[in-house]
Amino acid sequence: MTLTTELDRPTRSPLNKMAPATAQAAAAQAAAAAGTAPQAGVPGLRPSGHKASANCPFEPEPGQGVSVREWRGEEDLALWNNTVPTIARGSNFHVQARTARFGQFDVSYLVHGPMQMQATTESWGRAERTLRLLVVLDGEITLRHGDITHGETLTLRRREGALVLGWGGVSYLANAPVRVVIIDVPAEHEVLGGLAETAPFVGGGTESALLSALSAFGLDLLRQDIESLTPAVRAQVTDSLESLISGTVSTLAVPSGGDWNRRSQRMHVIRYIATHYADPQLGPTTLAAHLGMSKRSLQRLFEGEKQSVSQLIQTKRVDQVLLRLRDPRYSSTSLDELAVLTGFGSALALRRAVQAATGRTPSALRAEALSH
Repeated sequence: MTLTTELDRPTRSPLNKMAPATAQAAAAQAAAAAGTAPQAGVPGLRPSGHKASANCPFEPEPGQGVSVREWRGEEDLALWNNTVPTIARGSNFHVQARTARFGQFDVSYLVHGPMQMQATTESWGRAERTLRLLVVLDGEITLRHGDITHGETLTLRRREGALVLGWGGVSYLANAPVRVVIIDVPAEHEVLGGLAETAPFVGGGTESALLSALSAFGLDLLRQDIESLTPAVRAQVTDSLESLISGTVSTLAVPSGGDWNRRSQRMHVIRYIATHYADPQLGPTTLAAHLGMSKRSLQRLFEGEKQSVSQLIQTKRVDQVLLRLRDPRYSSTSLDELAVLTGFGSALALRRAVQAATGRTPSALRAEALSH
């Protein structure tokens, strides 16, 4: 199965028709799809007609919803090497990639031949430190940190995956054609609040349902007509992706010292806020009760962080209402109704929050969006 034929087939469930709850359920549906994927090995790659790029291969091209690119032969290997130092036989070098960005997450599907991406500490050509989640769909890859004699090695086969620190000096080796799903996350993203940095990589096997769900959901997103998604739907999709990433990280990440429980609890709080912000009763007191801790213990989890619990809830609600104010599908929705959808409870509370965050009224923001 080649990249073009697998991802260009039409999807039966356009994401624009998703209600918020349906968007959250998409991950479970995608996980089921992963179990029914063809079992055959990776066939020969074929040209897709898309040109190579000198930009980072794991970031979409500027202005594109989905970037579909191909690198083939010695000249393209030189382009690839500009950002990702790689050893490969020039005449056999071949990579096909499809990449899209959702929020701060870059989702890529790669089909490539034999090659070795060398160990660096530069996050695969990115400007910022990056954590990589990768899942093998077909074939076999080997991750290595350090030398052959004394280093650490991890071999991944079909439906196995790993978390990899982009600054950890990890090499990536494939001796035969491979298909992989890659999701790159900025190291400073709050979803990584529980990540330990003592190991350059940590693997997960076929028993990890989250890895399968994450890769299947990523593939499904890359099949969509991304540019047609409304801002609100794109936000719902990003929330679903963030929830899967957070769950995968908290499941696979290796505990590190006495601070692990605190960081793991903080990730759980962030995930809960992301899925319950529309509840007008959500606040530090009710959240602490749900988590089975005192309000003070909850507040201590976020001491020294950029935002308190109350600020996290407010920021999430403001982000969601701004997306809806700019979405033409909600142009006839009253502020009272938007307040219910986003957890503010009243139009007055919504107005105050929006003006505090943007310096502008909701009506002005909506009018500006609809004028474009």
